Amino acid sequence: MLSQRINQLSFRNVILQNDNRDQLISTLNNWKTAQLAIMNGSEDLKTSKITNRDTYSKLNTGLKIINNTDSIIRKGNLNNASLILINKNVDEFLPLMESIVVDLTEITDQKLSNIVIIEIVLALITIIIIFVEFQLIIKPSYNKIVSQNNRLREIAWKQSHEVRKPIATILGISNAIQNNASMSAEEKNKCLSYLFEATDELDQVINEIVNKTN
Repeated sequence: MLSQRINQLSFRNVILQNDNRDQLISTLNNWKTAQLAIMNGSEDLKTSKITNRDTYSKLNTGLKIINNTDSIIRKGNLNNASLILINKNVDEFLPLMESIVVDLTEITDQKLSNIVIIEIVLALITIIIIFVEFQLIIKPSYNKIVSQNNRLREIAWKQSHEVRKPIATILGISNAIQNNASMSAEEKNKCLSYLFEATDELDQVINEIVNKTN
């Protein structure tokens, strides 16, 4: 982490007498930039601003630690006292960041849970829409088709069975009258009576078929 890098560079500067001030300043700037990016979001890092108050407050405390460390380093030559202060700041910063990481993990988990809940709700809405569509559109259309098919079957059955019966009777009586020249008047009247009955029966069957067709 950048905080530990600051600690390491400060130690080398004081104890080992390394001239690494430019490196220290550069690392400080990166540390502060990274902290601000976490707090306020960054297009480069594709992160959004922290909106949770407690987490933002912790990040702000971390920024104060960074600024405090920055002021110590920029004052001038570092010494043992400076090193102790820097080390103290880093020791405060690390557990603070660990706490922030825990907060951000919980926030992320909550967002994921919300996304899952939203997906479940959308799935349920989709199922409801499909069910309503089936009940109001598909099922009535299906029932209508089934009803029409049943009526067509009835019509076909009447045409093939009930219509044949009176027609066969009419044809039989007609043939009997034509082929029996010696038929008495009484017999002819009976045949005509049967013929009229068969004609009426045929007319009724035809009317039933017409009504079912309509």
